Amino acid sequence: MRLAVAVFLLLIAAPPLAVAQTSQFDGEIRAAAALQLAARSVPGSPAPSYLAADALALRRRSQKQTGVTLMLIGGGAVLVGALAGGSGGTVLIVGGVVCAGYGFYLYTE
Repeated sequence: MRLAVAVFLLLIAAPPLAVAQTSQFDGEIRAAAALQLAARSVPGSPAPSYLAADALALRRRSQKQTGVTLMLIGGGAVLVGALAGGSGGTVLIVGGVVCAGYGFYLYTE
């Protein structure tokens, strides 16, 4: 019972004493936020122009990321299928190989 009372009093008294909750840096944080907001709303800033090559590079990178994801999912399906066994495991293994193969195709393209 004494321990519960001590813990309760500690929980009530500790937050005001915590250093993380002091407002020591409050002014600096507000000033930094105001500067960032002002920098984002600069009038007359030129909009970025994308070339066709940049768009293709972004698409290729996206396909590589998708390929890596599909290879990981396919490998996981093969592993689960091998652990499961039986006809359900065989279906998981075949599906995992197909998924990983398509992911490898996207990655190498």
